[in-house]
Amino acid sequence: MTARLSFLLSLSCFAVALVAAALLLPDEVPLHFSGSGEPDRWGTRSEALLTMGLVGALLAVVLGASAALADRVPITLLNVPHKDWWTATPERERRMRAMMRADLHVIGAATVLFLTLLVVVTTTAARSEDPALGPVFFLGLACFLVFVVAWTVWSTRTRYRRRDDA
Repeated sequence: MTARLSFLLSLSCFAVALVAAALLLPDEVPLHFSGSGEPDRWGTRSEALLTMGLVGALLAVVLGASAALADRVPITLLNVPHKDWWTATPERERRMRAMMRADLHVIGAATVLFLTLLVVVTTTAARSEDPALGPVFFLGLACFLVFVVAWTVWSTRTRYRRRDDA
């Protein structure tokens, strides 16, 4: 599966979760949770859907546009390990920009999937007798953070290394 396709599929999952939330959320919805996962701010279903929808749309635009602009951004604005090596030839630069575009799609997909989890967990909490985020949210957060850190470390140490390195 291509990185772009994974980003588009994550956006589809988010849209499905948002539609399900619109159908399932009660009139009063937890809008914010404390560090322990307990709701500390409540609002209306409309406020929750508008907030979640706007955050999702903003992420889709920013992350999607960033990936789309990877080929057009001036090289001076890009930060990549071994930049001099990657920009030494047009072929290398094209490859570097394609890798950066894919990286942005992958990180974007992970971020949108985490946001999708947040919509699902919020909907579940709102319908619960004892509303709280619960272990699924914290496990999802941990997985998201580990993935982003691992992808970043792998990218900087392996993916963007000079190809003439042993």
